[in-house]
Amino acid sequence: MNAVATFHRTRDWFAAIAEDRARMRFLRLSLIWTAVAWLVVTVAANTISHTYKIGLDLEEVRCMPWRVYVLHFERPQIARGGFVAYRDFEGVMGPNYAGKMIGKMVAGVPGDHVVVKDDFAWVNGAPVGKLIHNAKLGRAPGAFDRDEIVPEGKIFVVGTEPRSFDSRYWGFLDQRSVIGSLSPLF
Repeated sequence: MNAVATFHRTRDWFAAIAEDRARMRFLRLSLIWTAVAWLVVTVAANTISHTYKIGLDLEEVRCMPWRVYVLHFERPQIARGGFVAYRDFEGVMGPNYAGKMIGKMVAGVPGDHVVVKDDFAWVNGAPVGKLIHNAKLGRAPGAFDRDEIVPEGKIFVVGTEPRSFDSRYWGFLDQRSVIGSLSPLF
């Protein structure tokens, strides 16, 4: 079959469809609903992308065992055991972390009793974990020992992995640094 014959056949097929009112109505409605669906999906995706994002932790040494998180960028209800995302705007974690987004678990809220003694931390008598970074930080054993109450506007955050650099070392996190919550996926 040559190109001219194919062209005429295709033209005749489109002409037959154009004369069929039911098919034309169906095609028009299909086109309208496709445009509406595309618009709705675009608006929804834009809205969701401002509120939710997928976060990847590609660091070799992580403070929590998961690599993929859903980040929810709304002011979370901060509760003990919840996970928060924050930016270290104040530089409490040191210059290597300044401005970076970090996720940790909330171990202590205002009014909780934090004890760090003999390089082990407790919150309200519950064990949080051993401090293992003293030598790396150039500090003697027991250098981070303290007995404190979490002040208003602050939280005590920790990683769930032993090598986490967290509030056990650098102290309380200002709640104003919290930018959202996170949910571990895998």
